Amino acid sequence: MTTDNSPGSNSQTLIKSSHQALIRDAFNYFLSKIVPGLMSFLSVLTFVRIMGVEEYGRYAVVFAFVMAPASGLAGWLSQGILRFKSQWYQREAAENFRHSALVGTILSIAIGGLAVGIAMPALRVQGGWSLVVSLVLLGVLVVYTVAISWLQASFRSAQVLRFEALRSVGSFLIPLALFWVTRSTNYRLLLGGIALGYLLPLFGPVFARARLQEQEEAGRIWRPSLSTEQQKILSDLWSFGWPVALWMLCQGSLVVSDRYFLQRYFGYSAAGTYASMYEVIVRSFSLLFMPITLAVHPIIMNQWNAGNRKHALQSIRTGLKYQLLMFIPIGICLAALAPWVSRLVLGKENAGAAEIVFPLAVGGFLWQVCLLSHKPLEILCQTKRMLAGILAALAINVGGNWLLVPRYGYRASAYLTVASSVVYLLSLFALTPMEELRKVASPDQTAARADKQPPGDEGFVTTSL
Repeated sequence: MTTDNSPGSNSQTLIKSSHQALIRDAFNYFLSKIVPGLMSFLSVLTFVRIMGVEEYGRYAVVFAFVMAPASGLAGWLSQGILRFKSQWYQREAAENFRHSALVGTILSIAIGGLAVGIAMPALRVQGGWSLVVSLVLLGVLVVYTVAISWLQASFRSAQVLRFEALRSVGSFLIPLALFWVTRSTNYRLLLGGIALGYLLPLFGPVFARARLQEQEEAGRIWRPSLSTEQQKILSDLWSFGWPVALWMLCQGSLVVSDRYFLQRYFGYSAAGTYASMYEVIVRSFSLLFMPITLAVHPIIMNQWNAGNRKHALQSIRTGLKYQLLMFIPIGICLAALAPWVSRLVLGKENAGAAEIVFPLAVGGFLWQVCLLSHKPLEILCQTKRMLAGILAALAINVGGNWLLVPRYGYRASAYLTVASSVVYLLSLFALTPMEELRKVASPDQTAARADKQPPGDEGFVTTSL
């Protein structure tokens, strides 16, 4: 009996194992999105009917203002963890990496809380005791995002499933309980209930056991001080991540822009109607397509870090192909059922809302495509080019909303969602250095790095979840 150890055979085995890992983790991430997606869908239908579109609009505007900075504050750490965690695999190095990430999380919450605490009253979005709820939500969102990225980078997709299930169910049931206890449907109760929902998995038994185990392994009291090595790790995370953080802030600002200008020119009722349609349609595409992105990301980064660069790029193309094949039948169905979708979401006929179903669907799909299309710039650590592209998209969105929302209302915001995603995709096409990408992914470059692959990262089929 002979074993084929030729380069071609090893290459085919690696591709097959990577596809198997992609399918397996995509399935787990899909499960992790089913419950949140269904609960998000149910939440919009329920809360719009309980609160009314105007009060829901107040919640939607404030939540967007909190979510945008939270995404930026957590973004530099979460993306840095996904990008670099596999490089710090030895015990002492892994402990240094964990400590640096934790200190970075604390700093992000402190700085973000100060900035949001000043900005929201200044912009007359929120003030007084209501602001405290938003600040708590901000901190919880940052911690939760970093925790999820750590699990993803560790290929623990099953635990991501548990976290997301607890979070989504809690974020639905806790606000309902608060409404019932207080006999009020104030939007602040919804914000507070969502914050408690995000806290639920962080203090669950699985998370508590993991923290206890880490403390026992460390064998010492945790301190916020950083060693020279830990300072370098945090500096590397920041150097890679700050453009990504600003990118995420800009992406969140796209949602703020839509809702702010609709509220400014047509009131909170209009903002609530648009936000409810946006949440159902765009979040539905996140439910369907984000599992592919979540599964592909760590595979791409680990393949790239291990020297299997050609296969990392192939994983990106595979993910894009799956997304396109999924969108075609879904887009056709949504275009045909637009009036029914708007009536389902709002509970009544609304011709204006029906008109934005298909453009929102296209916009949601294109932004999911964007999340995979900019991976080459991520793995080349050229995140500043990503930032240039999203700034161009944000400029189109803000300028377009400012000029067109007063005249066209919902339709302007919906079609600008499509326009901004197209601008970003075109920017990626222009800014991605294809020649450099082909050069670093050549067989010679891949072979030169093969002996640097860290233990435990040889294959993704056997990686522990």
